[in-house]
Amino acid sequence: MCGIVIISALILFQNFNSCPARQFSIIDEIIQYEQSLDYSTCVSLAEKIQTLNAECPSNLETIQCG
Repeated sequence: MCGIVIISALILFQNFNSCPARQFSIIDEIIQYEQSLDYSTCVSLAEKIQTLNAECPSNLETIQCG
């Protein structure tokens, strides 16, 4: 029984870390950033976008900070 729970947790974690899930998460962060325009959030978000584009077939445009 415990093994099933662990396997289920790993499957959920894998799906959450999938490229589409990561892209939707970043899009949500972009929307939040556009409301605050906080520089530190922008820098972090720009790094996440660059990493996503490098690791996944994504073409999110990198935001310009500053």
